[in-house]
Amino acid sequence: MVNPLIDEIFHLLLRQSTWKVHTLASALGETNYLKQLDEDPQKDLFKRNFLIMNGLYQLQAQLAPTQRLEIASLHIELIDTCPTDRPEKDDPLRAYYLDWQNYDTSRDAIDALLDQFWQRFSTHNRFCLTQVSAEQLYPIIQHWQLPADYSYRELQKRWRQLALKYHPDRQGSATKFKKIRQEYEQLKANCSH
Repeated sequence: MVNPLIDEIFHLLLRQSTWKVHTLASALGETNYLKQLDEDPQKDLFKRNFLIMNGLYQLQAQLAPTQRLEIASLHIELIDTCPTDRPEKDDPLRAYYLDWQNYDTSRDAIDALLDQFWQRFSTHNRFCLTQVSAEQLYPIIQHWQLPADYSYRELQKRWRQLALKYHPDRQGSATKFKKIRQEYEQLKANCSH
């Protein structure tokens, strides 16, 4: 099945060769190519993401071998390439997003996929952090206005408040957002779930 977003995604890639999935989704939303797809917000988000990723992988195959389309959730880039360059055939994400049976998945399956993603993300970030002592965390805890024995739920709530305040897409500071993101990861690594 041909994805109806392919032409618009290609048009956007010609205007700007590097994207992120969320910025691509935003641009598609502004052009009214990507409207609400489900009443359930989680399923709607999943279906939007599915259509974008499916379109990207179909476009990747169409562009080969004259151009290479690199696809990752945080980095999408259209690159001029030599004719011998081919997309990886054993990419599990590619296989998943090209299978249209996955488009209309259940809420439970979406929740499971999100849980798996956050577990992998959390594990990866823990290894990227430097160890922080309790003394070093104390000023961060105070700055974040958290109790000394903060819970994971309290931390998440405060993180969302600060992220909304400082996110660069919401007129915040990229430097400040990066700093609070790092602090969040440090605080998260040191709290009991």
